[in-house]
Amino acid sequence: MNPWWAAPAMAFGVVGAWLLYLASPQQLWRPAPLRVWPGAACAALSLALLWPAMGAAAAVAMWLTVLMLVATLAPFLGAWRARRREAAR
Repeated sequence: MNPWWAAPAMAFGVVGAWLLYLASPQQLWRPAPLRVWPGAACAALSLALLWPAMGAAAAVAMWLTVLMLVATLAPFLGAWRARRREAAR
């Protein structure tokens, strides 16, 4: 695996998953949701960078793992941030 392809691919994967989370109307980070297209484009670019570096099966597995990790942590971080904001009031 070439780290020059994997590092930007992981960064685009994290940004893509975060933007997809922010596009949800139920998220707790922003009052106005973003559009889905920037997040989908970053996620697709992440997969496109991983594919030649790792092969099909490993690239899809790593890509899905990164997207699931961020998608799992984002709601908890948003709730934690909202709770801290309420406690500061």
